[in-house]
Amino acid sequence: MKKTILITGAGTGLGKQASIELAKRGHKVYATVQYENEIQDLVEIAKTNNIDLESFKLDILNKDDREKLLNYNIDVLICNAAIGDSGSVADIDVDRIRRVFETNVFCNIETVQVALKKMINEKKKGRIIFMSSLVGRIPFAFLSPYCASKFAIEGFATCLRKEMKKLKGANIQVGMIEPRCLCYWI
Repeated sequence: MKKTILITGAGTGLGKQASIELAKRGHKVYATVQYENEIQDLVEIAKTNNIDLESFKLDILNKDDREKLLNYNIDVLICNAAIGDSGSVADIDVDRIRRVFETNVFCNIETVQVALKKMINEKKKGRIIFMSSLVGRIPFAFLSPYCASKFAIEGFATCLRKEMKKLKGANIQVGMIEPRCLCYWI
């Protein structure tokens, strides 16, 4: 069944590939990006592959950008936007950790809240998918900011899943995807 899917952080990497593949499977995909210069590449890919993929700027750090979600009738929100940072817990500047949490946790939650309002009030159904990481369960040394942010998002996603199950008259599913971290130190 064709779904309308919005993916954050789709300008590069896993988000970009997921956007393309989901569109190739026949879904309508909004591949949102942080930077305007990432849009054209996705537009060209959509034309070349004749797929239903639209790209626009949606920086989850920007409240006005997050509010754009209210203009779209989506079935699935995939929260993929995230940043990484590394360093020793003993030495890393706490402001760097705050920056990671602001992006990976707080702004993703605020994005979900906007989408959920529409899903709950208008459709009574939908799906929220959080991109986490294996390091959200099994931490790596020197990746503490990223690992801790993924632990946090896993906790929020798990709570949200339980809350949505208690919501009468609505069918909003919550899931997580945990790609493996392919980091090796020699």
